[in-house]
Amino acid sequence: MGQNGSTTHKNNVIDKSNNNSMDLSPLFYERKLLKRCEHIDFDIDAWYKILHNETFHTEFISISPTIARAFVNYYQTRYNSKNFLTFNDLKSIQSIQDQLKEQINGSFIRLSSRSPKDGQPLDMETLKKFYYQELNLLKTNYPNEYDTINGKANIEMIAYCYGQFHSLKVTNEFEALNLILSSERIFLDLLDALYCQEVQDKKNLNLNNIKLHDWNNNIIIREWNNSLDPSMEFRCFVYQSNLTAISQYNHYYKFYHLQNDLIIQQIKNVIIKYWEEKLKSILDKFTEKYSNCIIDIGVIKNNLTDEFECIVIEMNPFASSTGPSLFNWKIDYDQLTGEKNEIEIRIRSDFYPNIDEYIKFVFQEIKFNSEDNVLHNDDDDDEPYFLFLNKIKTQLSA
Repeated sequence: MGQNGSTTHKNNVIDKSNNNSMDLSPLFYERKLLKRCEHIDFDIDAWYKILHNETFHTEFISISPTIARAFVNYYQTRYNSKNFLTFNDLKSIQSIQDQLKEQINGSFIRLSSRSPKDGQPLDMETLKKFYYQELNLLKTNYPNEYDTINGKANIEMIAYCYGQFHSLKVTNEFEALNLILSSERIFLDLLDALYCQEVQDKKNLNLNNIKLHDWNNNIIIREWNNSLDPSMEFRCFVYQSNLTAISQYNHYYKFYHLQNDLIIQQIKNVIIKYWEEKLKSILDKFTEKYSNCIIDIGVIKNNLTDEFECIVIEMNPFASSTGPSLFNWKIDYDQLTGEKNEIEIRIRSDFYPNIDEYIKFVFQEIKFNSEDNVLHNDDDDDEPYFLFLNKIKTQLSA
C-alpha cells in the first residue's frame, strides 16, 4: 500500500524540535504553513469520507499535539542524540499502545499524511521470509536474468520489495508502534505539524496571514488485502478533472510480468474505465479540491472472473512535492497537464541505473547479507522500542 522499497535512514535532521527550543524565522513557519495548505485535502482523513467505498476499510486513532510531541521526542532521543523524552512522553506512548491493542488485527498502519515505509519492522524474519520466497520464485522463472549482474540485482531488488511490503502488515500493537516510532518520515511529518500548531498558538508568527488549519492528526488503521501485489500499484495523474497519465508506482524495479504489451494495455484500459465510471463522478463534486490530483490505484486480479479490478490506495496533491514516478515534472509537463491527446502509461522496461550498486546500498542499510542468508539485526538501532523505553524509564528514575 504505497510502498516503494524505501530503506531506513537515520540522520540528525532537525535540532530545534523541543517545545522550549523553537526560535525560527517567520519565513520558516511560512513554508510549513504553505505546505500544510497544499497537503491538507490529501491527508486520508479528508478524502476517506468521500472515497470510502473505493478504498480499504479504515479506522482512526486521534493523535493530540502532546502525543505527537512524545513521538518526536522519542525519535530525537533515540536517533539524534537528544535527551528530550520525559515521563509524560512515556505515558503518552503507553496510552497509544493501549488503544492500538484494541484495534490491530492484521492491518496496514500509517499516519494521516504518510506511511512508515521506512520504519523498522519489529520482526525482521518476516522480511527475510518473503524476500527468499520471492527470490527463489524469480530465480526459477528467470534463470538467465539471474546469471547477469544487472538481472541478479533487479531480482534481488524485487525480492526485497516484496519482503518489505509484507513486513508492513502488523498483527499487534508492538509491531505497529515499532514501525511508527522508528520512521523518519513520520517524525518529520509530525514535526511539521507541531510547527504549524506553534503558529496556531502564537498568531504573531503568521505575518502574511496564511490560512490556518485546526490540528487534525491520526494513526490510521487500514484493512490489509492479501490480493494486493506491490508490483500492481499505479500512480495516476488527474489534471482539470481529466486522467492524463499513468505510471508504475514502484519505479525502481523492472517487473518481468509487466513486460507484456497486452497486459499493460489491459491495465491501462481497466484504470481508465475505473476513472471514468467510478472516480470521476465522485471527485467532480469536489472540483475545488480534487480537479487536480494524483491518485495511487491498486490493480487486483479477481480469481473468480480472471479480470482486473481497481482500488484507491492514496490521494496526493498535483504538485512537485509528489514524486512523479517514471514521469518528470519538467520534461513531461505537457503530458501531465493534458496537452497531449493520449493518456500515456509508463512501465520500467530497463534496469534502474546502477542497480547493482543500489541494491548493495539497500542491503548495507538493513544489515542484510543475501549470500549467507543472514539478517544481522543486533545493532542498538534495531532494539524494539519498548526495550529502549524501559532503559529511558530507568534513567529518568535514577
